[in-house]
Amino acid sequence: MRNTILKIYILISILLLANMSLYFFYKISLRGYYSDVILFWFWFFGSITIVVIFWKKVLAKLLLAMIVLSLILSILPMAIPFFAFIFSTTPFGLWLDKNLNQRYRAQIVGYSVMAHPVLQVIEKRGVFEKQVFQCDDSQLLNDNPDVKIRQAKDIIFNHETDTTLSLTLFYGGPNKKLTFSKASGNIIEEN
Repeated sequence: MRNTILKIYILISILLLANMSLYFFYKISLRGYYSDVILFWFWFFGSITIVVIFWKKVLAKLLLAMIVLSLILSILPMAIPFFAFIFSTTPFGLWLDKNLNQRYRAQIVGYSVMAHPVLQVIEKRGVFEKQVFQCDDSQLLNDNPDVKIRQAKDIIFNHETDTTLSLTLFYGGPNKKLTFSKASGNIIEEN
């Protein structure tokens, strides 16, 4: 029984490390916002289970010490890493999530107390998905400083060509149409 639990924990740990590596290097992750969150919490509760089951082993005590020390050290520098951890592993970082069509979804997320939320456009690829565009308020070619990404009430898919993707941020008042270049990932037109 203990060996089975350990094998499952090792498998979840490998999946989490692979998911984090793919996202860090290639912006590819498991499909959906909550799949990464659920994988992390499986790993976290699995770590606690491993510590409890193998408490007499030195490695279990080192794992617990590493987790506690990581949390404490993330709180020391004004809790900025701690809040990034909380916002990225819970639904608190998600401001808006919208399926645009069968191929794309968009989300407005904020993972930091020091930075404004960003708009991410994500391409669905089966079980995985790849972030293709990301922009924040500073990248908007903004003529109205009161219109911010974080204030959008909806994201509407307009159209797609071979070289561009066009979205509308719906605010209920003046809406903002964004056209992204597929080659560079930058905003090339804004209305």
